[in-house]
Amino acid sequence: MENKGIDFSVGYRSKLTGKFQWEIELIGSHYKNEIVNIDGVQDFFYGPQGGRKGTFVINQVGHPIGSFYGYVQDGIFQNQGEVDSHAVQDGAAVGRFRWEDVNGDGTITADDRTIIGSPHPDFTGGLNFSATYGNFDLSMFFFGSYGNDIWNQNYEFTVFRLYSTNVREDRLTDSWTPSNTGAKYPQLDQNDQFSDQYSSFYVEDGSYLRLKNLQIGYNLPKMGWFQNIRIYIQGQNLFTLTNYTGLDPALPTISTTGSSGNQSDQAMGIDYGPYPANRIFTI
Repeated sequence: MENKGIDFSVGYRSKLTGKFQWEIELIGSHYKNEIVNIDGVQDFFYGPQGGRKGTFVINQVGHPIGSFYGYVQDGIFQNQGEVDSHAVQDGAAVGRFRWEDVNGDGTITADDRTIIGSPHPDFTGGLNFSATYGNFDLSMFFFGSYGNDIWNQNYEFTVFRLYSTNVREDRLTDSWTPSNTGAKYPQLDQNDQFSDQYSSFYVEDGSYLRLKNLQIGYNLPKMGWFQNIRIYIQGQNLFTLTNYTGLDPALPTISTTGSSGNQSDQAMGIDYGPYPANRIFTI
């Protein structure tokens, strides 16, 4: 495996000598990960993570470790004509997901599964800003990740209902019907055991920007025996800008081990529904 990366930090501090002073610092990191050799014989092996439909992680020469693997979702069958003209696909029916015939042999099989995403970001970085004005001070820290994918395994339970349970609210309002052909989800059908196959439907953009910390303080003037007294209010995880539909795009590390030792690098970017980060206020 080959890793290439770069880290950087740049900052600026104001040169003003008056009441107002400020400082800003930008930090960032970029890396590229690629498997260049496995054992000289095989060119791939599956990762340790999976679900009821099998594994959805693959490690393949020429690609990043822990890549996401499955069918390419090619829309929803809109009419019987599309079903008849499409490559032969088990369970094909109007209102169900359609898979891309990746190898072009006219039949959808396991050989049409391919790499459909990577958990590795193109860039991660943060922004520190602090300022003072007289006795007041302010500091904030933003952190973000760009270009990484997330495998939203929650869909297996909240969209496709493996058993009698609650589902996403929009499963009703955004499922395919003859009058809602641009829907996100396939038609509501208890007998549809095909649309839930692991595919690019499970893969979402995991990029985000989060205000991790904001603090505003005031240093009280000296009062008799009391000195160096500071009062402040602080907020953590105040807001997150993201298109990810899950609870939290900042996923924790999944600790997993195998015969070769720690395999956490093969379990990146997978959302099994961990508890999201708390929003915390401190005074």
